Amino acid sequence: MRNKIATATHPDFLAKLWQLALPISLQSFLFSLLGLVDILMVGQLGEAEVAAVGLGNRVFFFNLLIIFGLSGGVSVLAAQYYGKGEVSGVRRCLVLALLCAVAISLPFAIFYTSDPEQIIGFASDAPALIELGSVYLKITGATILFTAIVVPIEAALRAVGDAKTPTNIGILAIILNVFLNWVLIFGHLGFDAMGVEGSAWGTTLSRLFQTLLLIAYVLRKRRLIVITKPDIYQALHTKEIKRFALIAVPLLIHDGFWAFGVLVYSFIFARIGVDELAVMSMLASVEGSIFALFVGFAVACSTMLGHELGADKYDQAWQQSWVFIIFSPILAIIMTLVILLFKDQIASIFSGFEGDTLESAISVLTIMALALSIKVLNMVGIMGVLRSGGDVNYSIFIDLFCMWCIGIPLAFVAATVWGWPLYLVYLCSLSEEIVKAVMVVFRVHRKLWLKNLVTDR
Repeated sequence: MRNKIATATHPDFLAKLWQLALPISLQSFLFSLLGLVDILMVGQLGEAEVAAVGLGNRVFFFNLLIIFGLSGGVSVLAAQYYGKGEVSGVRRCLVLALLCAVAISLPFAIFYTSDPEQIIGFASDAPALIELGSVYLKITGATILFTAIVVPIEAALRAVGDAKTPTNIGILAIILNVFLNWVLIFGHLGFDAMGVEGSAWGTTLSRLFQTLLLIAYVLRKRRLIVITKPDIYQALHTKEIKRFALIAVPLLIHDGFWAFGVLVYSFIFARIGVDELAVMSMLASVEGSIFALFVGFAVACSTMLGHELGADKYDQAWQQSWVFIIFSPILAIIMTLVILLFKDQIASIFSGFEGDTLESAISVLTIMALALSIKVLNMVGIMGVLRSGGDVNYSIFIDLFCMWCIGIPLAFVAATVWGWPLYLVYLCSLSEEIVKAVMVVFRVHRKLWLKNLVTDR
């Protein structure tokens, strides 16, 4: 017990935790806040516009998580390579992540820009939603290629301890995005008001800016992760590909199917009605902004535990894992209380909501707040603890089983068969989180994730 207390309060542990967690949480929060600001701006145009942009962002989120899954190979292996003192291993992981992310994203980018109506048509047959959603997706679809470059580079930078740079560049991109949205959506500074199309162009240009600025920074300031020809040749060796694939492929499968499940939830909400989809689009942005504050906690957990495991310090990794598992939901409770205290004020910022729609939004927001702690525990347990030691197969089973066998079937039946209101359908979707929490804690306790993945023994 003394060792656990020392780990939790040791100045070096706490300093490293906040050095990693704060910049990542700030960037994630600002990125999510951008989505909220985007929705609020578009919300002044009408509920159909809100639903269209929200659905387009969900489609992008699907591809983003696929890329995050591939980049998980960088996050997990590169952290252990860095802990081992082998920086060339970080570059080899980066090579493979970039090649895979671009190769997988390219067909989606082509599909989204050439036939967006087919994607939006899966969610709804409302003509206004299809038209507006297709415009948004057609313009932003190609930006997933920018993300396929940015996310692996950011993962490599964080693995070598540079969490500030991705955050700083992300902040600049967010500021540019908000400015472009203000100019293009409403027609300021001599530009015509473009509405949803303006929001799409603001998003596209800001993502391009972020990509170019990040590449320029790495080439000038972080040459230790600049890829060389020997890195490419070594990365394409069978041993390196197999090592990377054993982590990245399961994470790709996991994040891909999980992201598709999130998209299916949006389709289910859209089947209830356009107003209901607008409510979920708005509140998903609110939840994302709050939830993002804890993303840095999970990423810092994975990185720090990866450093310990790569150095064969299993006792320290075990002790630190419970610090993250115990304290993350406690911190989330504080945020829950704040949301519950100001739920009416939060819901009222959506000027387009009134009457039954506003009441529905308040009910869903209350449920979101109450579920926050358990969601944070699951995220830190899976993304932070289990993945740090490469225990990805069981992580896949936990997430996909709970989502596809519990949450989605219940939500679908509640929406299409029972005809329940939105807040009850959403509550059904959260049933997966309760089962998941039990499975996560049980798996962490068994210690099967305590593995060094980069040893040559």
